[in-house]
Amino acid sequence: MDMGLATLIAAVIAAVASVLKLFFDRYSESRTSHRELLQPLLTELGEAISGVVATSTVLAKGRSDKSYSNWYGKAAKEREKLKNVRPKVRYPLWGIDEGIRVLIRLPDWVSHARSNEKRLAKLLGRADDLRLMIDVVAFRCYRNGRTPDLLEVMQVRFHAWRCRRVFDEGGDGVIHDAQKGR
Repeated sequence: MDMGLATLIAAVIAAVASVLKLFFDRYSESRTSHRELLQPLLTELGEAISGVVATSTVLAKGRSDKSYSNWYGKAAKEREKLKNVRPKVRYPLWGIDEGIRVLIRLPDWVSHARSNEKRLAKLLGRADDLRLMIDVVAFRCYRNGRTPDLLEVMQVRFHAWRCRRVFDEGGDGVIHDAQKGR
């Protein structure tokens, strides 16, 4: 190998390395900026979704009217916190909005299903699953510095649908033959 060929190969390797460095630097900057955008919102979102599910769970256990109205007021305050966080995370965490909207409705759904223990337990269990999925997706997005991918969006929507289905269908959350015809 002569000196000219060696110089040419070294120049090509240097050019390829330079282009790759530019690409990875830009990707790294994008990840960093997305993390900085999500950092102040994650604490608010986590506290709000946990608060709604927790107060709704205690609301479901309230037997006296006084206890029920007290916990319903607390659940309404937590719902307002989640309503205030929702517009802030809507674009940075694009796709999980439906899950947040379902959790906003949870205190009213618990109030409506209060007389049916089986339905109430299923609703609260599925709401907790939805809360966990939103937490996991938000953490992954922060850790990786990106918006939710298609699989994560579909997982949140699936858990939101499961939770909403218990309320929409009534009873035990199963579509019965009589309900299919409507």
